Amino acid sequence: MKKNMNTRISTIFMAAAVILTAAVSCGKDGFKYGENNGLLSFDGFSVEVNDDVNTMTKAVTSADDSYVLTLSYSGGSTIWTKTYSEVKTEYADGAVLAAGSYTLDIRSASGDVPTAEFESPVYGATKDFTITAGETTALGSITCTLLQAVVTVAYNDLFLESMTGDGTTQVELTAGYPLSYALSYNSGSPTYDERKGYFAVNTTTATLSITFRGMIDGKSQKMATSIVDVQPRDWHQITILKTEDPDGNATFSISIDGLVEDVELTNDITGSEDGDGYDPDAPGGDGGIELVSTCDYDITQPVVVPETGSFTLTMRALIPNGARKFTVDIASTNDDFIASVNTVGGTTLDLINPSEASLGVFTIVPFPHGSDLLGATSIDFDLSNAQTPLLAFPGTHTFTMNVVDAQGCSKSIPIVLQVN
Repeated sequence: MKKNMNTRISTIFMAAAVILTAAVSCGKDGFKYGENNGLLSFDGFSVEVNDDVNTMTKAVTSADDSYVLTLSYSGGSTIWTKTYSEVKTEYADGAVLAAGSYTLDIRSASGDVPTAEFESPVYGATKDFTITAGETTALGSITCTLLQAVVTVAYNDLFLESMTGDGTTQVELTAGYPLSYALSYNSGSPTYDERKGYFAVNTTTATLSITFRGMIDGKSQKMATSIVDVQPRDWHQITILKTEDPDGNATFSISIDGLVEDVELTNDITGSEDGDGYDPDAPGGDGGIELVSTCDYDITQPVVVPETGSFTLTMRALIPNGARKFTVDIASTNDDFIASVNTVGGTTLDLINPSEASLGVFTIVPFPHGSDLLGATSIDFDLSNAQTPLLAFPGTHTFTMNVVDAQGCSKSIPIVLQVN
């Protein structure tokens, strides 16, 4: 009887030992004994980034700690959102999860991918995985790539030479969310927006629409085309072109990723007032445009600047139909004077739409300028304060006033100042 009692006690201790060993073992693996759980291991886990576009040939780099990781039930609610740094710290020993299907989203920035923004790339990746009860699942290395399509816009030199006013190229992938790439006439020295535009690709059949509007050879013109089957990581390089054959015939086209397609150039009357060009088919003649002296000097003849540099020189531009375009070309027999003018904006001034660079010239030669001149029928000039600075530059300085009125009539009037 005693022997049987010892056997039973031994059996009880052996069973307890087995239970204790199993409990310790399961605790070490991070599982909750008796529940339907598995372990998500981050041992060997890393987030890499490949920022190449169009190909995947570029070497990957390690993601920085600010990348955002979101763990969710597949097709369901979010479990947690943490930074890459937090995940590496908090889950060094893994994360206990119920058996089932999950999704891990990784992004370089929190929130949704911007629908359309300049210079706002977002990199990311999505990893689907399954947790099995009593087993460990490892994610390994995950590589993030660009989640958007990229677009840049450029123009060839011959096209820019045809511009007579401002323009813009509008690019749109998602309806209602376009990006506008501005082209500034800049007094005959055009500059344009060279930034990269980033577009979220939300469908499998995305189409990118491209529309240029601007003043070309004095007319408001429009060009339009599209790109189909746009995918993330696509970089579409758009170049708007003008070419001429040996006979001087001009052709307009749009190059997309190096492939040129002929695009019809059409009149776009709706946007005709956006630029400062004019219609060459408008009635000819000077429209009664005059520049008359309102001082003692005959401005139709060279005006000699006195040695004191102090005298009154005023005049008035009369434009019966209203000013549409008013530029001034500066020329001189003194190279130092031209060099000085070039340092503060250049030798061609657009008085109605002055560039920011040209504003410095107006501190030396105080021409009236600004949008208030548009449509003006009378513009007063007071160049009295310009004479003292001119004494430092002996020679003949010519200021040619170029006026175009609202009817397309034009006239160029030179004002000549002589410094002995």
